[in-house]
Amino acid sequence: MANFKPALGGKTARTSMSDVLPSSLTPVTSATLSSVGSTAATQAEIIAVIAYPSIVNPDPQSGDKYVALLLVVDPESQQVLRDLMRDACQQTFRSEELPPGAHDPLRDSNEKNHAGEFAFKHPAFRVPGGMVVRAKTSYQPKCVWGPSEEEIDPSQINGGDTVVVQVAAYGYNNQSKGVGISLGRIWLTGKGETKIERGSGAGANVRRIDRSRLQFAAMGQDAA
Repeated sequence: MANFKPALGGKTARTSMSDVLPSSLTPVTSATLSSVGSTAATQAEIIAVIAYPSIVNPDPQSGDKYVALLLVVDPESQQVLRDLMRDACQQTFRSEELPPGAHDPLRDSNEKNHAGEFAFKHPAFRVPGGMVVRAKTSYQPKCVWGPSEEEIDPSQINGGDTVVVQVAAYGYNNQSKGVGISLGRIWLTGKGETKIERGSGAGANVRRIDRSRLQFAAMGQDAA
């Protein structure tokens, strides 16, 4: 696979969440939006910030699937997701609305759990009107970079990066019911300043021990 290529001036392109604007990603406009149809197999591209990606190896805690959270702040991409979910509901439940108790994949980035704590704890999720979806797939997603869509290794995409992701919605109605989001091709468009990886947002909430109390034995020496 090709190596990651820096952007202009030999520097890696950096994109904060406030810079995620549709105008900066002209390949994803009306063609993408018009592709949203009325079948459960419909796929579309959305602009997102990827978080906690498990795209190099499958996640054992997610049924050995490749998975990522997608933070979506672009209004057009949010509407694409609503349209995909509506179509999946119509296909599966013969209604544009989810039945009571069904899983809703579209979540508020600032939602709180029963204990009153943020469900998505990383500070990067504290954006007004943010939407979060969890997308997964049984197959490692293809990853590409830049205007030429050059293929790169999945390890070159990190949590906090800005991406264009191919997604689809599917309904299920068996032992449980709801709508899920499948993860497709990931197109890297900008490297993020803030990492959204496992453990990257936890440090600020840790009560630190007084370092002056610690005593260390020499390496290879048994502690007294």
